[in-house]
Amino acid sequence: MVAQSDLPFRLMCEQLYNVDLSYTQMIHAVNFIEKNGETFRTNHLDVYPQSTVRDILSGKEGGSVLLVSPPQSTALKGLSANDIEQSRMRILAAIGKSKGSDTSYDQEVRMPKTVVQIAAHDPDVAVEAAMMILERSGSSELFQNGATSPVAAIDLNLGCPQSIARKGRYGSFLHDESPQLTYKVLTKLRSKLPKEIGVTAKIRLPPTQAHADAGKLGNNIGPQTIDERIRCLIDCGVDLITVHGRTRFENKVAVGAADWDAVRACVDSARVYSGDTNYPVLANGGIEFAEDVQKCLDITNASGVMSSESLLELPGLFCPGEGATASSKGLLERQLRYADTYLDYTTVFPPLPGSLGTRGGSFNVIRSHMFKFLHRYLEEHPDLRSWLGNQELNTIKQARDLVSDLRARYSNIDEDQLRLKSSSSTTASWYRRHRRKKPQLENEPVLTLEGRKQLAKLRIKKMQEERMKRSIRSV
Repeated sequence: MVAQSDLPFRLMCEQLYNVDLSYTQMIHAVNFIEKNGETFRTNHLDVYPQSTVRDILSGKEGGSVLLVSPPQSTALKGLSANDIEQSRMRILAAIGKSKGSDTSYDQEVRMPKTVVQIAAHDPDVAVEAAMMILERSGSSELFQNGATSPVAAIDLNLGCPQSIARKGRYGSFLHDESPQLTYKVLTKLRSKLPKEIGVTAKIRLPPTQAHADAGKLGNNIGPQTIDERIRCLIDCGVDLITVHGRTRFENKVAVGAADWDAVRACVDSARVYSGDTNYPVLANGGIEFAEDVQKCLDITNASGVMSSESLLELPGLFCPGEGATASSKGLLERQLRYADTYLDYTTVFPPLPGSLGTRGGSFNVIRSHMFKFLHRYLEEHPDLRSWLGNQELNTIKQARDLVSDLRARYSNIDEDQLRLKSSSSTTASWYRRHRRKKPQLENEPVLTLEGRKQLAKLRIKKMQEERMKRSIRSV
């Protein structure tokens, strides 16, 4: 996810919580290849030779941190060399604990390959960007030396349902409205990239005839069937398909239950058409709890499960026993631990700013993760929630202080009292924020589309005024 699948978060999930394969944030191919796009490239691609990351984490680089972009340094302000070393040692201890050891992990640290996701609608631009990604990540040189590439595959984003994707001609809009162009991009990627690098596609379910009849597809062609969509992808030479069990119209407040039966149809179609009974298809969507993973596998017969939103709040989703908590205290301590551990990883591997900009962007990535880890508890402490959203809070040290403050506020609350708080409810999770049904108040007017637009404009105007006030205060 954009500005969320950063290196420290990926490492935490892979090294501690049984994640086998992770994806980078989406990278706009056209921006990546720009002649004057060095800043964009540096601030977005966070895939490096595995030996570089391993040496920093194991301490072979003399206690250094992985810095490649100036905005990263801002997040580290106020931290001493000892603070950084303590974070590194806590990470190694956590890895050791996950391996059943009570001491720091002194063996070779696991460094899985990464899938780099791009957005593109021009075949030549997609290939050029992919080649540059292989070069900048060190993959090309490693291939020549017979070593392992840190890049597992290049993934074409065909799943993004956000309206900005329509303007940029990528994501699910590209696949739904320009399917033949989509397949040209994938075919060229597969024909030009080294055979050791996979070409993958993350898709959504195709729109229905009802969507076409309602004029929602933006073209005059009829929607593809599941069979047609999957066969076309395989004809392109795609090595792996990830299927989100919803159409692009099921998004945010319109989100419904993921259609795992339709995902199963995709799996069956891929394996029959390819002639490979083990053709890899990943299922995505509807994974909220650890037990949902096995349920999804049983229904879809997929090769694996991908999680996006739920994993951002519950990094231990794929770790047996990590998702379930026997008590409200256990739930609290788990979420605080996620925050603490992520801050350790960001201390050693400060996130790149990505799409959040060069000014404060690195910490804004951290800020976004903290909101998700601590969502249910920040809702009970709006002053801390506001402080976390304040741009004056922009360092890892300040974030640690906030976590300590939050922990202290619950320290004298016993289990019975905590269980009665709203934060202990299943529906209080960040994952459920768009899934909670808001009660309709008696005589409350139902807003028309025009009314909702006017309300959105008022909110935007208020946000702009708040930004202006902050700018004036900072001058």
